[in-house]
Amino acid sequence: MVSWVLLCVLGVGSVLGAEPYRGTYIGKLSTLEHDVTGKVYAVDNITVFVEGFTYDGEAPDAFFFAGNRTPQPTNRGFIIPDERGRNEVLGPYRNKNLVLRFPVTKKGQRSLNDVKWLSVWCRKFSIDFGHVVIPSTLSLPSPQSAEGLRSDKPVLTSPQVTILDTETFLVQDFTFDGTVQDAIFVMGSGNAQSSGSQVSDEKGSQEPLSKYSKKSLYLTIPREVRNQPIQYFGVWSPSKGMLSSVTFDPNALIPPSINSLPK
Repeated sequence: MVSWVLLCVLGVGSVLGAEPYRGTYIGKLSTLEHDVTGKVYAVDNITVFVEGFTYDGEAPDAFFFAGNRTPQPTNRGFIIPDERGRNEVLGPYRNKNLVLRFPVTKKGQRSLNDVKWLSVWCRKFSIDFGHVVIPSTLSLPSPQSAEGLRSDKPVLTSPQVTILDTETFLVQDFTFDGTVQDAIFVMGSGNAQSSGSQVSDEKGSQEPLSKYSKKSLYLTIPREVRNQPIQYFGVWSPSKGMLSSVTFDPNALIPPSINSLPK
């Protein structure tokens, strides 16, 4: 079964008008100086979403800052680039929604696994304008993989299928001999032998699949399926039925698509 967070978040909740899924809620930035405020969510282990971020922009050396050497913010940390990927002093913000990605340093990729706090920090005067503590037990959304597709007749293989986020998945090194001329990609809920909803190919086409040889495909989850507890992905033929399919952990925590986050 496909790995959506919870049906109440991405399934029934969406139908009932629940707010868009933002990832795992970390907490609210404390308001200490310069009107800092905002709600912080973990999109995945290297990406955070800050909703409604406000800061007056009046400090001379303020950055998004994170660290793990102390339980509370200090200068012993590192800069998180702003929403444009720049390490520049922060200007003013008024109720802005921001996507921030942890940097790659000489020591490797920084991540939420590495830090105990995230702050709006002035390095020049060593002042914390507002911060949020990262719980040690925080459950981080992450892509979920399943063993790939396999069929000998027709020849149809993929070593791994990965749900990347709530809109996108990857079929790695996909091979198909094209001998079943009405085969299509499908996903759905319930019995994996049913036709489900058609998934467009990597070009956005819904024509029957052509021949492939070890091609990795980024595919988009159909809109009509995103609010359902999806359970399978496969290659299906109207004339021959399901040629091969995979299922996913229904309890896994999937990253929200960046495109789906509130602007």
